[in-house]
Amino acid sequence: MTNGPGTLLPNIAYRLDHPDEKLNQIKKKMYWFALALMGLVSFLSIAGQFVQVHEILSFVWINTFTHSLFESYCGLISLTIAYIVYKEYRASGRRSTFYLLMAFLSMAVFDFAHAYSNHCISLFVWFHTLSAFAGGAFFLWTALSLKKNVRDAPWRQRLLLASGVLALAGAVVEVTHLVPILPDAVTGETRHHVPVTIPFVWDFSPKLIVINVLATFCFLSAGIIFFRHFRATNDILYFVFSLAALLFFESEILFALSNIWNMTWWYWHLIKLMIFVGLSIGLAHGLVRTFRELYESRKQLSATVDELKQAYDHLKCTQEELLESEKLASVGKMAAVISHEIRNPLAAIKNSAGIFKRHALLSPEDRELLSIIGKEINRLDGFITDFLEFAKPHPLQMAKTDLNGVIEETAALLAHHDLTGGSIQIVRSLDPLMPDLLADRNALKQVLWNILINAVQAMREGGTLTITTARRPHVPDGSRGEAVIAVSDTGKGMSPETIKRAFQPFFSTKTKGTGLGLSIVERIIRQHGGRVAVDSTLDRGTTVSISMPLQARQSVIAEAENDVVHLDSR
Repeated sequence: MTNGPGTLLPNIAYRLDHPDEKLNQIKKKMYWFALALMGLVSFLSIAGQFVQVHEILSFVWINTFTHSLFESYCGLISLTIAYIVYKEYRASGRRSTFYLLMAFLSMAVFDFAHAYSNHCISLFVWFHTLSAFAGGAFFLWTALSLKKNVRDAPWRQRLLLASGVLALAGAVVEVTHLVPILPDAVTGETRHHVPVTIPFVWDFSPKLIVINVLATFCFLSAGIIFFRHFRATNDILYFVFSLAALLFFESEILFALSNIWNMTWWYWHLIKLMIFVGLSIGLAHGLVRTFRELYESRKQLSATVDELKQAYDHLKCTQEELLESEKLASVGKMAAVISHEIRNPLAAIKNSAGIFKRHALLSPEDRELLSIIGKEINRLDGFITDFLEFAKPHPLQMAKTDLNGVIEETAALLAHHDLTGGSIQIVRSLDPLMPDLLADRNALKQVLWNILINAVQAMREGGTLTITTARRPHVPDGSRGEAVIAVSDTGKGMSPETIKRAFQPFFSTKTKGTGLGLSIVERIIRQHGGRVAVDSTLDRGTTVSISMPLQARQSVIAEAENDVVHLDSR
């Protein structure tokens, strides 16, 4: 749908957008349809005159009550179209749309007045003449103002609408009040107050015929101008209103040539009804087409928004990774300094303390102090080891790995160091059919070690440590499935705030600790193409879940290698 100065109703316009060759064929068919319809109307009119002159059919097949219903129906359709055009005017503000609104609103108001003025023949005829003249004049005004493309501000729209409604209401009141001094609408000695009755037949007065001829001229001119705009813009609404204006021209010609209640008089009523029904169908089709295009546009917009959101999230993630890489580069340089300037002196201190402890005659208090020195040196050495691992991760050595075997080895290592203190029960529930993973065995062992150490440290007073493995055959990305490792403890648990910060480097709730364990875990698992999640409740325990692809893609391995920060390249 294309909106712009070339459209009649910008918000509900619809144009022919076919290739040139097909477009010309469609337009030719539309021209032939218009000519055939107007020819049919003319033929029926001439046939009606012939039947009437030769009195082949001489009967009256309708009464005043049915006529009132008929005109009310036409007025209701005019009012409906006027409301649609009103909404269009409020949305676009185009002055030509206001004139079109006044054309249908004036026809609606005067048709309703015409339908219910059977008590007075002059009002009965004059209200129809005013409907035709006001409608034709505003139709022509609409056509002439199309090229100007004037747009009204909201305050001017309200002013014009209020003025138009008051003018129409005032016209109805004034015509009703001044009917005694109005020119005669019909010939003969009939007075203004004579009611409309059947079977009396009246001829229209010359003055009234002149006004109706002027109305037909307005409709004819408007129809020609609308048709020229259709040829220039391919906007089908121009074609619809052009055909309507030309049919209004034919119907008003019939009115001027007819007598009240004769057959010709009824034919122009039928033409009028056909025009309004056709306009209703045309505008309804335009609205339905517009709503359908809006719906499709909304779907496309939603899809675009989703794509932009995904692109934004990806960009944000990439930015965070770049920032992390920069941080790692800086940390890596600092780690090299720490490794050289601190670790070497620590090693010297540790060796000296060991020699002194073995060969000197020391009191129990001195030996306890030397033991404390050794433990603190080991703690500092562990801190430096974690720091170096975090700052300078090694490239993954991907190979087929027995997941259950790695878990058994890590759990055995935990028992060998007697870190559970005998008060913690280790429960293993491993899937015996778990296939081998494509993973770095040592890196995976480090992941499990860090998680198990955290779980043991959370259960100072004892508890149960549960390790489970399971397969998840169907995952959203369509791969061959995932291996899920869950490590659960019955310790003190974590608060929601702690869970949010659990993977942040150097964050720890323990007095002793580097705060790098879970950060290293999360990075290693991400390098394997997996995910880590923490679920915890205060005083009930914590579960750390790891999901890893059963068969890693080559792209995952490449990403893992790219994630490594090499100090010698900085």
